[in-house]
Amino acid sequence: MIARIFLFLLVFVVTVIWRFPYEEAIADRVAALETRTGTRVDYTPESASFTGVEWKDVSITTRSGLKVRFDQAKLRPTLRGMSAQATQGKGQGRLVMEPNGDLSLRMDQLKFDSGSKVLGEMTVSGNVTHSFRQRRGEGNLRLVLDHHNIPLPVEVESFETGNHLFWQDRGVGYELNMEVKLTGGADITADGNLKLEPNPGGPHRLNGSLNVQTRLGLKGRLIPTGTWKDIQWTMVRDT
Repeated sequence: MIARIFLFLLVFVVTVIWRFPYEEAIADRVAALETRTGTRVDYTPESASFTGVEWKDVSITTRSGLKVRFDQAKLRPTLRGMSAQATQGKGQGRLVMEPNGDLSLRMDQLKFDSGSKVLGEMTVSGNVTHSFRQRRGEGNLRLVLDHHNIPLPVEVESFETGNHLFWQDRGVGYELNMEVKLTGGADITADGNLKLEPNPGGPHRLNGSLNVQTRLGLKGRLIPTGTWKDIQWTMVRDT
């Protein structure tokens, strides 16, 4: 009798697991994430089973125009949450959505289209977390800009930045603060603080400044204005 009960329970559990609507569960969680963040997710479904849902040709675009593409992605629903792993050539990303609404994202050598003609393509590594309950988040990112149009005082084709980011909902939108350290090989260094401030009815406004020093001793401040998509840079040299 015990053996029959055990066998029945085993068959029941396997049937529930096998027939669980994994694709619908993932679609619901992704749709909720799109609504909360204003991010658009496009993909081509490949398969769905108890091991997870697999997609290909995944494209993610934010409100600011930041875009990243993945070759493959595997997603798995958890209790009111989700975990996802995605690959992009040698780059990888991992997202965990907790039942309480918190998000954590880990990136390793992912290439992003910045959505800005000035910044161009970026290679991103690092970690970020966001709490929908507290409406704030933070992260540490390393960015490599291989082809940019920033008017630096010396010609530097490629440079990297280390950034600590923190953001908070101000009631009219999120305010993003960035502590930036820039290195362009041995030719130039810079550090400072940049901010994206909410602008009701329009795109976020960019302000702040970076203290710049070149290998030849030139010092000054690099001041951005405008919006993320249309950044204007002014170089003010120290006298």
